[in-house]
Amino acid sequence: MADLSYIYGVMEAGKTSKLLQDVFNYRKNEHNIIVIKPLVDKKGGNKIISRIGDSIDVDILISPEESFTDKKNLSMIQKAKAIFVDEAQFLSASQIKELWLIAHLKDVQVFCYGLKTDFRGIPFEGSCALFGYADSKTELITRCPCGNIANMNARVVNEEFTREGDVVAIDGIDNIKYIPLCSDCYISKLKLKEDFNRKLTK
Repeated sequence: MADLSYIYGVMEAGKTSKLLQDVFNYRKNEHNIIVIKPLVDKKGGNKIISRIGDSIDVDILISPEESFTDKKNLSMIQKAKAIFVDEAQFLSASQIKELWLIAHLKDVQVFCYGLKTDFRGIPFEGSCALFGYADSKTELITRCPCGNIANMNARVVNEEFTREGDVVAIDGIDNIKYIPLCSDCYISKLKLKEDFNRKLTK
């Protein structure tokens, strides 16, 4: 039976490379698959591109207001053996629930790949829903520059670490990039210790 799988990790953990490899494995066995990404992710346009340059075409670009059960989407999905969703943290909770129902009621395997938290350490709506609905969860690991396991996504704008800005700001656009850090390095780079100590003295 099909189910909903959530593959997550911080930036640079290899989520997109994992998606591309999983798609390859399905296609080599001649299975019909659907590749989806949220419309809010402007990077790559109608392609999913890994950091090492590999890419794949997207079948469905879905907006936050759109439903997977819309006639045009569902007609494609029902013919698929598996669905692969990149940047799934940007989906709404209702869209995640739809994917879960599609997996179990239509017997279509669903793989979602994405972040757990934003640059402030706060879970995305889609991530929260995936932790609730996903039948299996797999964390991909990468290392902080210090060597510890990274669990935070630090935002860097014009080479400066920042806690400001919109929640959705795509890596590589407008001089924005993200660096995976462990908790200790994140606290140090974002100067959270100083803020915490100031609050203690009030």
